Amino acid sequence: MTDYIVISLKHTKRRHKAITLWRPDDRGYCWTLERAGVYPEERILEHLGYYNSGCTNIAVPLSLIPFLADDVEYDTKEFGMCLPNNAATWKKLLASVVRPTQYPSHPEHPGSRRAKEAA
Repeated sequence: MTDYIVISLKHTKRRHKAITLWRPDDRGYCWTLERAGVYPEERILEHLGYYNSGCTNIAVPLSLIPFLADDVEYDTKEFGMCLPNNAATWKKLLASVVRPTQYPSHPEHPGSRRAKEAA
């Protein structure tokens, strides 16, 4: 069985330098990998719409993370191993989701198009 990291599209904003990750046991969010939760494949697949909806969250293999992680200033003068919030990282993450998502993913990162607001 493969282990997964859950990524929050909903809580990752354009201004963030790091991508927001889920903490263990669905208990909040973090930026650094050392604080991120690791979720077994069985749990992800049992609740696929929750962990991998596409519009709010995606689940990606833990084995991919070391290739994308970098030392990032995730908060003012606070550094740690994180997933950089940029187009290249998002492209690799979205290509590696556990299963096709129910909804399209539109992550926010510096340089991404701004979402159209309702009038």
